[in-house]
Amino acid sequence: MTHTTKNEEVAKTFIEKTYHRFEAVITTGVVVLTSIMIIAGFWGLIIETYNLIHHDAFENLEHRAFQSAFGMIMTILIALEFNRTIMHAYVEDRRAVMVRTVVLVSILAISRHFIVLEIETVSPYTLAALALSLLSLGIVYWLMGKTPPSNADN
Repeated sequence: MTHTTKNEEVAKTFIEKTYHRFEAVITTGVVVLTSIMIIAGFWGLIIETYNLIHHDAFENLEHRAFQSAFGMIMTILIALEFNRTIMHAYVEDRRAVMVRTVVLVSILAISRHFIVLEIETVSPYTLAALALSLLSLGIVYWLMGKTPPSNADN
């Protein structure tokens, strides 16, 4: 009986270590790929900003040009926050991604959607749903800030 229990414990330890290595490889890959996407997005923003300046879009105050540029900025900020969350979970050796950060990234994503939204083409129901989603996430984020963090390891 003791021999079987010891074998089960060895097998469990081996599986846990193997999965931890697998998780580390995938997490590293996701961080690297997301970083490449952030760099590509930033490069695109540089080119877009140059084109806006070169074509006098700032002087003409073209609404769509600003909307596009700020949409790109928000996308980069969302990707940076997402990447930071993954890296933090990896560096701190925590298995669960922090819910508070996921809620924050969701708020950023919906806010970005509002920035790039063409109000004339959106139904009132879609606009109301987005607003309600943003309000709900804001309340959740606020409530999470009111709750003291647990010391439990995730």
